[in-house]
Amino acid sequence: MANMKRIFADTLIEMLNEKSLNTITITDIVNQCGVSRQSFYYYFDDIYDLLEWHFIQETEKALNEYSDIDSWQTGYIRLMRWAQKNKPLVMNTYRSIQREYVEFFMYRVLYQYIIKVVNTESEGLQVSQEQCAFVANFYTLAINAVSLDWIRNGMKEAPEEIAQNVNFLIEGDFRKALLKFQKTNKK
Repeated sequence: MANMKRIFADTLIEMLNEKSLNTITITDIVNQCGVSRQSFYYYFDDIYDLLEWHFIQETEKALNEYSDIDSWQTGYIRLMRWAQKNKPLVMNTYRSIQREYVEFFMYRVLYQYIIKVVNTESEGLQVSQEQCAFVANFYTLAINAVSLDWIRNGMKEAPEEIAQNVNFLIEGDFRKALLKFQKTNKK
């Protein structure tokens, strides 16, 4: 079952190297795979369902592959390199009405790196898990916005440059935010 899903996904990704998501049809995909439309509908409701499945698979792969990363910057750079490596997929998805798949994928991967740093920074502080999650969510959303702007502008800058610039802006801020939460908790 997963093999046929993978075949459909690989076919879609291959097509995205040639044309935009909005111009690809289920007929295009099944003709390329040499199967019936019914085969496609056995696994997916539509092309967007297939695309969502692919991004979920990529998210899980990235999280499993890089689960030992100590630094959010290293994870961020790897995420951006993945986007560059898959530029046609990312750009054609981002430019379609389904850009939230790109946003969700990048958010989910980046959040996993940032929450680890926030949890480490919170050691010894009297802050709740909810407060840690809030800090991680806030910074993930901010960094993700920078990433999406980078995608929107064609991914021209090196991932290392973007990560360095973001780090200049937020260095020490995770701890500072947690200390502020701790101070309000003691009142």
